[in-house]
Amino acid sequence: MGIGIEPIGEMVLIAMENAPEKTDSGLLLPEEAREKMNVGLVEAVGPDAKSISVGDRVIYRQYSGTKIEWMGMDYLLIQEEDIQARVMG
Repeated sequence: MGIGIEPIGEMVLIAMENAPEKTDSGLLLPEEAREKMNVGLVEAVGPDAKSISVGDRVIYRQYSGTKIEWMGMDYLLIQEEDIQARVMG
């Protein structure tokens, strides 16, 4: 069951995470103060991707890939080599 986008080769589809709108204590953060996050959840992988799996939470390079808005969600289609780390825990 996919979302309707199937990466090819070493491409990886990532659901982008948004920066939090509130602090842990409940204070609202203005848009300018929110961090740019380079973290997302892997939704689909191409057949040649070797070290990443669907469901992995990853950190990726800031200015890489192609941003896609699909069915109301923000995704990033990125080469596997632009993924820098897997988030553990």
